[in-house]
Parts: sequence; C-alpha cells; structure tokens
Amino acid sequence: MWLALPSLLHANTFHQLLLDKQELEKQFDVQTLECFPFIKNIGFTEDQIPLIEQCLTGTRTLKEAFTSSGNSNYKIVGISNRFLKTAGFHTILIPWNATKDEVIQFLTKQLSHEEQTAFLDKIRGLKQVIAKNLRIKEFYCSQEISNEDCLKGYENLSLVRLPNTLKTSGWQEIVITDSHTSSDGPGKLILGFNDSPSEMGKHLRKDPFKTWDPKQKMYDKIQEKYGSVFKAKLQLENLVCAADISMEECEQGAENLAQASQNTDFRMRHWGRVTINRYNTLIQGDFHALIRYDLTPGEIQRYFSRKALKTQAAKKTTLAVKLEGRTKNNSTRLRVVCDLESLRSKLCASSFETFIRFVKKNRDYRVQAPWGTLMFVDGMQLSRVNFALNSSSRNTYLYVDANSDDAQLTAYLNEFRKTTRRETN
Repeated sequence: MWLALPSLLHANTFHQLLLDKQELEKQFDVQTLECFPFIKNIGFTEDQIPLIEQCLTGTRTLKEAFTSSGNSNYKIVGISNRFLKTAGFHTILIPWNATKDEVIQFLTKQLSHEEQTAFLDKIRGLKQVIAKNLRIKEFYCSQEISNEDCLKGYENLSLVRLPNTLKTSGWQEIVITDSHTSSDGPGKLILGFNDSPSEMGKHLRKDPFKTWDPKQKMYDKIQEKYGSVFKAKLQLENLVCAADISMEECEQGAENLAQASQNTDFRMRHWGRVTINRYNTLIQGDFHALIRYDLTPGEIQRYFSRKALKTQAAKKTTLAVKLEGRTKNNSTRLRVVCDLESLRSKLCASSFETFIRFVKKNRDYRVQAPWGTLMFVDGMQLSRVNFALNSSSRNTYLYVDANSDDAQLTAYLNEFRKTTRRETN
C-alpha cells in the first residue's frame, strides 16, 4: 500500500490540495486541477483516500516543475497515472509519481508556436468539413486522448458521408475517444479515434433511438422482474446501470441486489439511487450507492452494513439542521453549510459541532474578504474533492473537509484569517 509522505501525515490532505490549487492559480494561472479525472476502477469507498494523497504528491511535484522550468502555459491539469497532452496545447495529464525532472522534460517538449497554429488550423478545417458533411453541430474529442489521436479521429470522421436519403444523422452529439462504446443517453454517439471511416459511418447511420432500445428493454425487464422486490423491501427510488456494462451484467447486478434485500438489517438503511457498474462499490452519503455487478449478495450485505440505519440518519439530519441554526450570525461572519451531495448526515452534524467549538475558542477570529461561506464536504471522496478544487464559487466559498478534527479546522481557517493593524505592525 502507498504510504503518505511525512509532510502529509499530520496535515489534512484535502486542505493542502485546496491551498496548493490556489497557489497554482495565482502563480501560474492554472484554471482547473483534477485528481485522476478519468479513473474508472476505484474499488471501494475507502480506496479513494490513497488516490487523494497521491494527487497531492503529484500536484506538489508539478508546482516545483513549473517553478524550475519557467514553462507554465498550461490551464487545465490532471494528476493521473500517465503523461498526456490533450485538448489543444493548454491541457495535460501527469503521473502522480513522476519525478520533478521527468515532469520538466515533459513540459518543455512542445511544438513551436507556428507548429501549434498549423495544427489547430488543420483541426478547424476538418471540423468545418465534418459539420458540413454530417450536418451536426456538437462533436468533440474527449480529453482522454492525445492531440494526435484527436486529429486522427477527425480525419477519419471527415471522410464519412451520409446517404442522400438522410437529411441528418439523428445523433445530437458525437464524442471521439479511445474506442467505440455504449453511451449514457440515446442522443450521444461515442466513437473510437482509430475507427475506420466505414465503421464510423455504420454507427452514424443507425437510428439513435433504436440503438438505445435494447437497453430500455433491459430496464423494463429488470423492473418487471425485480421492481416489486426493490420497492417493497428497499423502497429503492432508482436503479440504473452504468453505460459501459452489458445487459447480462446489469441483470446479474440486479439479481444480486434483490437477493441481498432479503436481509432485514440491509433493508433498514436508506436507499435512494443505486448504480450497477463494472468496477466500484461506493457509499455516497446516506442514500446513494454504486455496487459492482458481480458482488455477491453476502458481500453486498456485509459491505453496506456500515451504512447508517434510517433512524440514525434521520436523527443526525435533525441534529445537523439544529446545529446549522446555531452557526447563523456567528462572530467569524461566515455562513456555514453542508454539501448537499454525498455527505453523510452524521458527518455533517459532527462538522457543525467542530465549527461551533472553533468559534467558542476563537472569539476574535474574522475571515478575510471576499470569503463569505464555509461549506463542509467529504474530503475523502474523489468526486467531491474535484468539485471543491474547481467549483465556480471557490472565490467566495471556503471548502472544508467535514472529517477535520479541531486542530485541522483551526489550521486551515487561520490561512484565511483577517489580520488586524496590531498584528501587522
């Protein structure tokens, strides 16, 4: 298992990432920083924690490389497991465990301004041909593929012609990425950059709604077979299957969940939206969950036994609402709220309690302008970490890890403390 660096052992990793992102914005004009943006295979809920720690390691290495190389013309950065220049010439991925010298070498190896301009002109020309031939406005390359792979995909797509009998292809959106896969909606077509023009044309000529029809029939079949069980046993609001799994895998996951629902203790938990997918089993707040399709009923029951009981969640929700009221008009002048997505009510309540203790011990604390709102998020969930790093409200919102202890919260808030004249003299 990956071990945290000494500098990470006592610091809150989420807070350090937020502070480092702010430095990247101020010093190098980095607009977006994402941790493992395209990762599919996470595993279980707790397996996100080392990924976030690894992201911090990669972020600090990148910052050192920017400083040493003087080359910081990149606006969108992903900390990942590979080097990749994508989406034009201002977007990169770097491996979290690359050395500073390796990152510098990668940053400095780039096309001249003239070569970049010629490349982008070629892309624009191909896009004009594609738009004219296919009569479609929304098409783009995924940031998962390189600039060169994107160019190849556009070259192949530009050779596709629709039959004269078709006024439009019917597809609302085309995405070029690693390989052709099923989409998450009836109007989106996902093509591989290496697909031949004939392969692309074959997919384009298919009716998008007929392509989606088998998946809809699968949902209808699952609803017919298990819907009454899910409703009666779990009060499950929504069961969905990830776009990249087969109908057989989706049905297998539904069968395993139906069998797990026979357990009384399992039924006593909140079930809002369950997503059957290929890789991950994640607890998302009090309600939602991802479940790996081949996880056995016994394994499902054991893993989700850590999910809060309905009565416990309701009690903590009531407490959180009460505590939120107590934080209003506090001396720090911060409005304090909890993230509404994937944050357990127990964690929300305990974070309010931590903040209230902070205010009592720091009566003279005032927050700097323009910060006006403090939002507690789960800093151990990868998706919420990426949300906080790139939120459009991050210029006025302080995002704080709801898992913080008193010392971690104090250390982080002191970064944004308003200094008095006496303190500055």
